[in-house]
Amino acid sequence: MTKVPGSGKKFSHMLPGQHVYHGILFFGFSPPDTLEAVREFGVRGEDVFIVTYPKAGTTWMQEIVWLLLNDADFAGAAASPVYMRSPFLEFKDDVLKEVGLDIAEAMPSPRVIKTHLPLKLMPKQLFEKKPKVIVLFRNPKDVCCSYYNFYRSSSSFGDFQGEWPQFLDMFMEGHVDHGSWFDFTKSWWPLNGSDNFRFVFYEDLKMNLLEEVKKLALFLGKTDLSPEMLTKISDHCSFESMKTNPMTNHEDVYSIDSSVSPLLRKGTVGDWKNHFTVQQNEDFDREYKEKMSECSSPIPFKYFIEKEDE
Repeated sequence: MTKVPGSGKKFSHMLPGQHVYHGILFFGFSPPDTLEAVREFGVRGEDVFIVTYPKAGTTWMQEIVWLLLNDADFAGAAASPVYMRSPFLEFKDDVLKEVGLDIAEAMPSPRVIKTHLPLKLMPKQLFEKKPKVIVLFRNPKDVCCSYYNFYRSSSSFGDFQGEWPQFLDMFMEGHVDHGSWFDFTKSWWPLNGSDNFRFVFYEDLKMNLLEEVKKLALFLGKTDLSPEMLTKISDHCSFESMKTNPMTNHEDVYSIDSSVSPLLRKGTVGDWKNHFTVQQNEDFDREYKEKMSECSSPIPFKYFIEKEDE
C-alpha cells in the first residue's frame, strides 16, 4: 500500500520504480536524477515547449508543431517517430534508448520539447530565455478516462488490474504518474495571456483543426506557410491519420499493448459519459469546484461539442 502525498488515502497499485519528488508521484521512467537535471536544462530562445498533462493530446500537438516549425517536411516526419523528433524532457528509457535530455541537448534549433511537468519543476531558464510555450488543456473527465485506458495497456504503469472506480479515485487523489491533474493545471493557468505563452484546448482542435493550426502558425511566426500547406498539415494531423501513422501511433513502443488500448484510442470529446456514473459525475463536479476555487478566472473547458471535425 502506498500513501498519496498530502492525502490520508492509501492505494494498492504501485508504479514501477515509483517515487515522490517535491510532493509529486512519478514512475521510474522519470527518476529523481533526471528531474534534478531538468531544472538545470539549457533552454534556448528558439525552443518551443509543449506542456500537457498526460493524455491531453500531447502527440497530436507535437506533430502539428513539428511540421509547422519544419516547413511541412512530411518526408522528415515519415522518417522518424515523433518521440524522437520531439523529445519527452523528463523521460528516460534505456531499452528504447530514449533519454529526453540527451535527445534535446543534441538537437539543432528550433527544438520541439514535450513535458508533463508542473511549472515548479520546469527548467530554471524558462523565463530567462523566453522560449515559446504551448500549454494544451483537455477537459479533465476525458483526460481521466483516457488515462485509465492507458494505464490498462502500458506496462510503464505496472500491471494495473483495477477497475474504473479505483482509477477514478486514484486520479482524484493524484495517485497517478506525474501526480495531480488539479495541481498541474493550477500551476500553469495563471500564465494564460502572458508573452510567449499560448493556451490551446483539445476540444477546439477537434472542432476546427485547420483554424487552430493557423493560429499556431501565427504564434510560432510561421507566416510564410501558404494556406495550401497549412491545409495539408491539418489533413496530415487529423485524428484518423495520426492513428494509422506508424510515426505517431507508438505501436512500435514495447511497453504499450495496443490490443488492450492503443495510444491513440478514440480522440472524441465526451467519452467520459461512457465511464462516469451519475453519482461519480456529481462527486467529480463537487471536488472540481472545491479544488479549483483558487483559480483567478474560470477555465473554459468543454465537456461536449455538437460536431467534431474528423
